[in-house]
Amino acid sequence: MNEQAYGGTTPDKGYGGHDEDQGQMGGVSALMSMGLFSLKGTTDINPIYEITSPVFNEVKIKLDSNYYSGKTFTIKTNNNSVENCYIQRAELNGKPLNNFWFTHEEFAKGGELELWLGSKPNKNWGIGRE
Repeated sequence: MNEQAYGGTTPDKGYGGHDEDQGQMGGVSALMSMGLFSLKGTTDINPIYEITSPVFNEVKIKLDSNYYSGKTFTIKTNNNSVENCYIQRAELNGKPLNNFWFTHEEFAKGGELELWLGSKPNKNWGIGRE
């Protein structure tokens, strides 16, 4: 889906012939390519990032020490391919993550999100209520 919506970098391709959103679609595209999505952005008291399957096998996000206590946040993907677009399981900092989201507070501390992908949905993952 990401390849279709944001595959081009010129106005006549990925952005539908116009760029009237002051870069918002570009920001969403970057987040989704990394496997993250934030429906409310940072407008919530406790913002969260929802998890989707990344385009990349590994992403390292350098965190600015003026704003974050952590140094980097890494997203690693196992079995990443076009066919394997469903998250089978996840770990946040080496511990099982049974939610399809994590908090901005956890992100700000730095660490690692590791995802395992497969070709069929795991209907038992992402249903935690932690």
